[in-house]
Amino acid sequence: MLLSAGLGVVGGSLAVKLMAYRVYLFPLSMLFLALGFYLSYWRRVGPGWNRIVLWLATAISAALWSLQYLLRYHWSA
Repeated sequence: MLLSAGLGVVGGSLAVKLMAYRVYLFPLSMLFLALGFYLSYWRRVGPGWNRIVLWLATAISAALWSLQYLLRYHWSA
């Protein structure tokens, strides 16, 4: 239990440090998702379960990207 609490604190501090690079990480993640869709659907590289993982990663990324705007709207109202 102490280990999981420590990992949570470390993860939170890492997230705060990475917020300064959010402007650069957003286009980079969009580029990697676009590359994944290109390779998965256009070139048909890899097994079929790659598409499921790709769509799952896209949904998680979209939720995390919009989370800051949703929280800002919720707390300002």
